[in-house]
Amino acid sequence: MTIYISPQQGIKELVNKLESRLDTLANRMRARPDRLRVDLAYQIPFRDQATVDEQKGIEVCALSGQEAAFHAIYGLTSIRIEQGKQNPRETLRVPGLIALPPDWLAELQELNIVKHEIELLVAQIEDQYDRMKLWGSMKYLSSLQTMRQAWIVSGPAKVRFYWDSAPSIQNKTASEWVASYTKHLKKLFGYVPSLDELVEGDSSRKFVVAISMLSGINTDIAPNEKIASFRHGQPHVRARVTFIDKVKAQIRPAPTPIVYPIDDPVPKITPLSNWEPVERGPGRSGRAKIESEPFVEALYLHRYLEQYRFGK
Repeated sequence: MTIYISPQQGIKELVNKLESRLDTLANRMRARPDRLRVDLAYQIPFRDQATVDEQKGIEVCALSGQEAAFHAIYGLTSIRIEQGKQNPRETLRVPGLIALPPDWLAELQELNIVKHEIELLVAQIEDQYDRMKLWGSMKYLSSLQTMRQAWIVSGPAKVRFYWDSAPSIQNKTASEWVASYTKHLKKLFGYVPSLDELVEGDSSRKFVVAISMLSGINTDIAPNEKIASFRHGQPHVRARVTFIDKVKAQIRPAPTPIVYPIDDPVPKITPLSNWEPVERGPGRSGRAKIESEPFVEALYLHRYLEQYRFGK
């Protein structure tokens, strides 16, 4: 891996290299559609607001012909936000299956390595605010699309597409959350401001409120109490791929086309259905141990039920 002056400088160099090669590959694909085979392509519309409406369904549109090829190529090669259509907080989703010739497959494999290098450099930037500044300095660039590697397989026999919405839970002690939020605010302001110093609607207010509550001010929270950040999972597309040679099946997110050699036969496909909202009942495992209502809603912070607050 090349040594850079800073992770930020390395990321910007690699992004320029990546985008140039992706554009070249996309142009080659569009110029020679006879060299590829689109076995499946879906279009999932962008949402019309920044946040996910959990009560709203998602309609999946199956594509065909030139439209399928256009969207499949775009899904594999685009790292920029689609201006006027795509909210900066969402990424492009064009699930599908596409067979490519050896030279284009080799190029995608090399570009996956470049994307992995970018991901490793991003991991070296510990502060989330510094990461946000970096991505914000590259206009209309989508960080997730930039680091999202093409899923390349060989000899798929069956592919089943489906929706998943698994939740995420992050655990820290109250004092660890306080340290994290304090570091974030000091990065922004040089110190921890009071609520009176921040105007209504300032996104930093939630961190000030959380620090106060987690520090035990007007609460009975102890520094070593476990606190969970619990977020409902948002609907995303996954695929299960089984193979002709009976190797172990693979299950992964599949927001963009799965790619395989042009000589492979068309696999048996279980299509992707529309996403229908469902009632979310009480969860199991870790979710069943936390209080149902967050005590800092803006940061999704939940206390554990009393018997679990100081255990492992």
